[in-house]
Amino acid sequence: MKAVVNGKLIDLPQGATVEELRAKLPEIGNDDIMEEGFGKTKPLQENEALKEGSKVWTVPKIVKGRG
Repeated sequence: MKAVVNGKLIDLPQGATVEELRAKLPEIGNDDIMEEGFGKTKPLQENEALKEGSKVWTVPKIVKGRG
């Protein structure tokens, strides 16, 4: 199965979950995974499976610091 992650075409096993995507691409870390579809975006949960041709990108979590 192919999916576009952060603008790169990635080959994943059929029915791969967000958790499996993180294992394959460790640079994602704990970033939120957002899926684009039909003019809207939605965050994906760890157990959600990606679909063939999914377009997803990562968004770093906002860490509140001192200041």
